[in-house]
Amino acid sequence: MLRIAFINLKPGTGKTTSAVWLAYAFHRRGLSVALADADPGASALEWSDQADGFPFKIGGLPVRDFHRRADEFATDVVIGDIPQIEDHAPIARSAMRWANVLVVPVAPTGIELDRMAPLGDVLEEMEDVMRPGSRTCVLLNRVVSGAASGPSARRVLTGRGYDVLSTAVPRLEVFAQSFGAEPETNTAYDQLATELLEVAR
Repeated sequence: MLRIAFINLKPGTGKTTSAVWLAYAFHRRGLSVALADADPGASALEWSDQADGFPFKIGGLPVRDFHRRADEFATDVVIGDIPQIEDHAPIARSAMRWANVLVVPVAPTGIELDRMAPLGDVLEEMEDVMRPGSRTCVLLNRVVSGAASGPSARRVLTGRGYDVLSTAVPRLEVFAQSFGAEPETNTAYDQLATELLEVAR
């Protein structure tokens, strides 16, 4: 089972959008997929309701024992839409124990790069209880095409020792305005699905 958790210290970093788009990308490859909405705000569940349901499993799991219960979905891929650590630390830390791939969406802005230092502290604290062999990867998100900020952020994060995925999600209206709609095909999230399957090998 591929266990992916989207995590960040703060809200508004694109965790839900990325989780839903990635779930569709895996589903369209013929994999059995489940999306575990661990956020008490239930954004992914609301998205599913507005879209008249997702074509894969989705369930609410905003619980402190997420790491014990998420595998009950019993699918090829389980994606956790995890709430921000600063407000929901017990849920987020439980999800971090469960995942074999942690994905941290980060926009190439100064404030989001600054947030990576305290997140690094959390990851270090959790290291002994995380799943053996798990990987933590940074997903550059909302990247402006042709701007220097994306490559610059990649250099900064790589220099700090983070594993930055080669896939970067561009800042596009198709992503920003997609809540409640069915995601399109042939986007950066299809590339991300390919890369995460390789990462998890």
